[in-house]
Amino acid sequence: MKLMEHLYQVGGVGRSHAFDASAYLLEGEERLCLIDCGTPDGMEQIEDNVRILGYDPARITDIYGTHGHYDHVGAAALWKEKYGCRLHLHGADRKRVEEGDNIKTTAASLYGRTFPPCKVDALLEDGEKIRFGDEVAMEVMHTPGHTPGSVCFHMDMRGFSLLIAGDTVYGGFSEAIDSDEAQWKESLEKITARHFDGFTFGHMGPNVSCDADQRLAELKKQFAVYYNPWFKAMKDTFRY
Repeated sequence: MKLMEHLYQVGGVGRSHAFDASAYLLEGEERLCLIDCGTPDGMEQIEDNVRILGYDPARITDIYGTHGHYDHVGAAALWKEKYGCRLHLHGADRKRVEEGDNIKTTAASLYGRTFPPCKVDALLEDGEKIRFGDEVAMEVMHTPGHTPGSVCFHMDMRGFSLLIAGDTVYGGFSEAIDSDEAQWKESLEKITARHFDGFTFGHMGPNVSCDADQRLAELKKQFAVYYNPWFKAMKDTFRY
């Protein structure tokens, strides 16, 4: 589904498998890229969604990961094998992805799956700026807390300032995945120090939330007010 010029949501809520986090197709002047790529469970549907939009998945050259979890980059190895895609990830999450750590990637603990190990081809750096042509630019914001290597992407979409937040907002907290409350609070301060016209995050249907500055400021105030120990793993079925 088209979110705005050059940006489409091709995976996640209502788009692909229930395990998939939001995945985005970014149209550059000379290449196509994915921001997160979902799980092996949802890869075929994401491919189909790309085709429905009129694009050939074989043109996708790069995957930019918000962090090293199964629901976000679990299918990266498959995209690499089938299409030769390069995976870009922050170095602090590199080891868990390359080793296929089923706990730190949440593959086993939340989804009852095995994480396909995937070589990280390039490391994302805080403040790194990437252009996709004259109309689209992206800045990497290192925002640890959910995981050590979590990042957000600050997109300039023809003058519209968009935050792709991954799990830096609304993400789960667990020592098993190296979550860090102090770092997370600093990351929220970093985000709210900037202006955004809109934002989207890792488990959201095809939509851009406007009034972003106020919404993000309120999310920062809500953070860690009351931890939820009753988080339900996606791999399990609950009647109530």
